Amino acid sequence: REIRTCNRCRLLKLQCDQSKPSCQRCTRANVSCSLGVCPPTQMSDSSLPQPEVELSRPERHAHQHQGNSSDKQPSLVRKRQRAQLSCIRCRRLKVKCDKALPCSRCRLSGWGKFCEYHHRAEKADLSPDVSPQQTMQEPNSVIKSWHAQSRSATHWSELLSTLKLQAGRKDLPVCHMIADLIRQQKAGILDESVLPGNFPLNSPSAAKFLCMDTIQDLLQRHREACQSYMDGYLALYQAGIPIIDTSTFLPMIERFWNDPMAADMTWVACFLMVLALGCFAVTRDEHSTSELCMAAEACLSRTPFMIQPDILAIRTLCLMVLAKQTVNTTCRTFDSCWTLLGIVTRAAVGMGLHRQPAPLHHSREEVLAWQSRQTLWSIIVYFCVQVAAITGKPLLVSADIETEKPLYNEVVKHNDHVRQLMDTSLGNIHGKPRLYMTLDIFFRRILLVLHRSHALHPGAPLDYQVSYWASLECGLAILVHHRDLAEQNKADNTSILNRLFKLDIFSAMLTVCLHLLHREAPLSAGLTVPPRRIILNTLQECVGIW
Repeated sequence: REIRTCNRCRLLKLQCDQSKPSCQRCTRANVSCSLGVCPPTQMSDSSLPQPEVELSRPERHAHQHQGNSSDKQPSLVRKRQRAQLSCIRCRRLKVKCDKALPCSRCRLSGWGKFCEYHHRAEKADLSPDVSPQQTMQEPNSVIKSWHAQSRSATHWSELLSTLKLQAGRKDLPVCHMIADLIRQQKAGILDESVLPGNFPLNSPSAAKFLCMDTIQDLLQRHREACQSYMDGYLALYQAGIPIIDTSTFLPMIERFWNDPMAADMTWVACFLMVLALGCFAVTRDEHSTSELCMAAEACLSRTPFMIQPDILAIRTLCLMVLAKQTVNTTCRTFDSCWTLLGIVTRAAVGMGLHRQPAPLHHSREEVLAWQSRQTLWSIIVYFCVQVAAITGKPLLVSADIETEKPLYNEVVKHNDHVRQLMDTSLGNIHGKPRLYMTLDIFFRRILLVLHRSHALHPGAPLDYQVSYWASLECGLAILVHHRDLAEQNKADNTSILNRLFKLDIFSAMLTVCLHLLHREAPLSAGLTVPPRRIILNTLQECVGIW
């Protein structure tokens, strides 16, 4: 075929506009163009091979560009450094890749488990340099921003204000605990190193676990201790808050070790969270706990848990809520749990967990699965009520919700209903001390919130006796649980649960302190052992434990 482009554009494989006497590209490069120097009738150059033409032409026209050739160097043709956006397999086969993970070609051909990307591995290498502390605020600004948030009367700050008012002092010895409750401070550094505040959403340290090989290496490092981690989790957490279904979860562990690449990513995330909680319960190793949690977040991020959640994803998120409350025991952590539980609740409602119909066929498997889903929904409700009472944030957001404090007769009516539920629930628990303690603290905290407005009234011992005695009883009962949990001689790491109920215990301590400030007859009766002294001794022991 006839060649119409100039020799330079043809050699560089560029589009030529074929304008004469010189094309636009040659004019821009300030070099001679073969379209102007080689007329069609002249075949001297065309008869030569292409390399000879390129070598002879500069010699023949050197006198035309003698001034320019001495000043400018010939332009270098550089290879373009294009980003490798396709997966490794599609790039090797030179086929189009849809850039999904796994991509459609690898998934349809059976190579989905081995679909990897170069550019994602490069991002993971840069992540260790990024730490959560780089985006932290100053300690004083953290406290000011926390105090600026809107909270209801269920929060302990209302108790502290009442305590200052009744004690007649602007400052109290207990106030030195407040800064530590809002943010744990060690040597001037915010104690957010275990789990970031935004965990499990976009934690910086989770980026290095985007590659499955890194997660496998992490699991292999903890392979020998996995059984002890599992035992620690089952003994400490599962007994009180049964988030996982052990009948289906435990058999999957052996299958996972036999074929790790065949496991579902949601199950791997759930398994990593169980190991993280067990690791913290057994070893208190914050670094290993953080690594396992970050790996779990990375695994969960590779699943469509936001748009298509399954029951394993909801269990994993509940485990993450439990980890935030146990590992990071700050007020800001509970605030973030309140936000995270909004996602968990909506995902569970979207799956219909709140209205699970009873199984039509009463087979053992269907009944067990139905009971497992019912238990999971009960745990979600427990977390929502617990965190709402601790943070002073509402359970629901509605313009029509009534925020008026209930009347005393309504409080008494609700008190009877809650105590009936409490007696029914605790009466059916036999041989499960962790579950009994968890539910007992939960119900007594609800009663503390219910009776607070009337129990702390100056005339409560005479005018609101039900609220007065219920508040005192529930506060002391929570402190007794705190004292029992703090026994360090127990080999089952029970003392770690004090971190989970830390703010419940703090509210109970403030409530009991307020009762001690009353000088009315109920606590001053002529008994052999003054009840005020018994309460004071209990309070002093708990403050010492704190």
